Amino acid sequence: MNNRIDALERRLAAQEERIAHLTAAMTHQEDREAIERLQYSYGYFMDNRMFDEMVDLFCDDAPWMEIGQRGRYFGKTRIHSFLLDVLGDGRWGLLRDEVINHVQMQPLVTIAQDGKTARSRARAQVQGNSPPTTEFFLLAEAIYENEYVRENGVWKIKGLGVAMTYYTLLLREKIWFHSAPPSEAFPPDLPSLPDDPGLGRQFAPWHFTHPVKGYALRIPASANVGAVK
Repeated sequence: MNNRIDALERRLAAQEERIAHLTAAMTHQEDREAIERLQYSYGYFMDNRMFDEMVDLFCDDAPWMEIGQRGRYFGKTRIHSFLLDVLGDGRWGLLRDEVINHVQMQPLVTIAQDGKTARSRARAQVQGNSPPTTEFFLLAEAIYENEYVRENGVWKIKGLGVAMTYYTLLLREKIWFHSAPPSEAFPPDLPSLPDDPGLGRQFAPWHFTHPVKGYALRIPASANVGAVK
């Protein structure tokens, strides 16, 4: 009888160890996915000059941002002023026919053993014609080394550092925004997404809310009334 009890206890201990291992692995995966989602959201907000929304991705406790050789800024108020006033020239959102893309790629996330902080290395491919009247089209590439912190149970950006790899300006002939029109020989069942008048092109509505604050996201057109908080 004792041997049977000992065997059951060993089996129970092994199962508990296995459950603990799987729970830790699941938590690690969930944390990594949350951090990647956070970073991808930053890229989409930068695409659309959504500086208010971008700052809301940062933690409250001494966050920092450093882009290229522009120096480092500390605190959400200073970061917001840098983004809106320096990078954005005081303008939230896009002008009509303006394109800015910061494609986030290859994130490698390292989570601390205590599960409270993390870091990532990633890269961005940048394209843009800002302002839309410029005769050039910008191509650039950058490497991110970022810090994250779990604040009140939510992953947020602690620090965001961007080292630019290169910039290229291409003299452009034309940028256009519309695909071919609907087929007359084989008409569609429904019309396509209409243009947003403030952007001059289609803009797919956000299917998600702000990943940290939870509020609904706006169409990033500078011309929209009340666009700036």
